[in-house]
Amino acid sequence: MFEGFNEVVCLGMGGSYSEIAKDKLFKAYDLFMYQRSLNSIIECIDYVDENSNAIAILPVETTAKGIIRETIDNLITTKNQNVQILAETVVPVNDCILSKTTEFYSITGLISNPNALAKCKTFIKEEMPRQLNVVIAESMDESARLLHNYNLTYSIIGTPKTAEIYNLNILKEHIEDFKNNNRRFIVIGDAETKTTGKDKTSIVLFLNDRQGALLDIVQIFVKYHINITQISSKMMNNNHEEQAVFIDFDGHKDEEIIKNLIDGLIPLSQGIRIIGSYSSF
Repeated sequence: MFEGFNEVVCLGMGGSYSEIAKDKLFKAYDLFMYQRSLNSIIECIDYVDENSNAIAILPVETTAKGIIRETIDNLITTKNQNVQILAETVVPVNDCILSKTTEFYSITGLISNPNALAKCKTFIKEEMPRQLNVVIAESMDESARLLHNYNLTYSIIGTPKTAEIYNLNILKEHIEDFKNNNRRFIVIGDAETKTTGKDKTSIVLFLNDRQGALLDIVQIFVKYHINITQISSKMMNNNHEEQAVFIDFDGHKDEEIIKNLIDGLIPLSQGIRIIGSYSSF
């Protein structure tokens, strides 16, 4: 499945969760590729769209906030229609206080990006000094690099991998407000996957909004006894009458029953795109 790829694109760097998912992928498939880090989901997808030798690892869902629309919305509009989901994995969220010192109670400063601060505001308010000096950085990676310009009483919010990369001490773990939070990542690229017996398929149906349209679609799944694991929809082109319905379901597109399912869905839509059939790693 990953033959011919020599580059992996990650969202962010410096110990980002995308990098953690990349490490998990490399270990599962015994891979090694050149890593390119980009700053936005659309940049990552566009890069894979234009470079058939590259795969990207992108967040697609979180326990706390649900589906990440930017990932799916841009994936279905790639110029290269062969770009699809090749695999998925789940990474537990573990935001940490990292520092050069080993003493948490000596901390007087915190360097972080606004998103990380927002995710950990309860811990910061209740556990860190009231007169905490907060320095804003653009990313986790920049936070880690800036830390070396400050004294031992400063810290950052990062991941265990950030600590590993920058040789920092983990002073506190799981400081995020939303506990037991996981992030689901997908691997995308221009390749085909083989059936494993424990696959999932993702599709998008384009349809005109009409009464009973969604029920008709669900009934096709019922007819073939196919389990839907997730379904959502969005308005297309700022027109409430044009809808895109995203569906994840059990099975692989190369299985005969899934082919029959797709054939049954085609007459109910204005168009259909299979976003991928894949298994977890």
